[in-house]
Amino acid sequence: MSERRLRIDIRQLQTPLIIVLGAWAVAALVFHFVFTRPRVVEFASLADGTGTKQRELLERKKLVEEREAYLELLQRARTDLTVLRSDVLSTRDARMVEVELEIEALCNQFNINLDRVSLDHEVLEAEELDRMEQVVPLEGGYANLRRFLHAVEESDDFLIVERVALAEGQEGGVMLELSITLTTYFDLTEAEKQRLRQQAGPRRRAAAGST
Repeated sequence: MSERRLRIDIRQLQTPLIIVLGAWAVAALVFHFVFTRPRVVEFASLADGTGTKQRELLERKKLVEEREAYLELLQRARTDLTVLRSDVLSTRDARMVEVELEIEALCNQFNINLDRVSLDHEVLEAEELDRMEQVVPLEGGYANLRRFLHAVEESDDFLIVERVALAEGQEGGVMLELSITLTTYFDLTEAEKQRLRQQAGPRRRAAAGST
């Protein structure tokens, strides 16, 4: 018995193969548009929404950190102001003698006639401070002025050089006459602060009524 060889002509299968491949391609496209594409779009939408929320969270976190830092600075400033008023400035009664002794020592060091030192003071109501001003006359060259300023800076009594007025003196301008305004501040006592607040109340009401 002779074997029959199966011969396949590819041209005979061309049309069915095209039909099968076309059907497979159509099925793939349908699957993509029906199932895959909506999932991709949904995922992209979720990813975009998540990114937006993350950016919003980061911005809120940064804002909270900035406000916390600002609040910390305010609290530190209040603490520093309390220490400045109580420990550094103190009241006139508690620190006035020390300031007078410091001014006297400066005058003795730089040969200044203490009787020529003028004294004035004013109450700063808004700040609840007592400002004291002393105008000290100083004669000499620029080197003497630098030494005087350095001595004031080294003082522990919170003396401030607020103004230096220069006028050309004798000897062709080598010697100078200077008027140096030194200021310092005292914290008001609680009784003085309370009195100022009571006086300010009627003034504020009168000002509000006039407007």
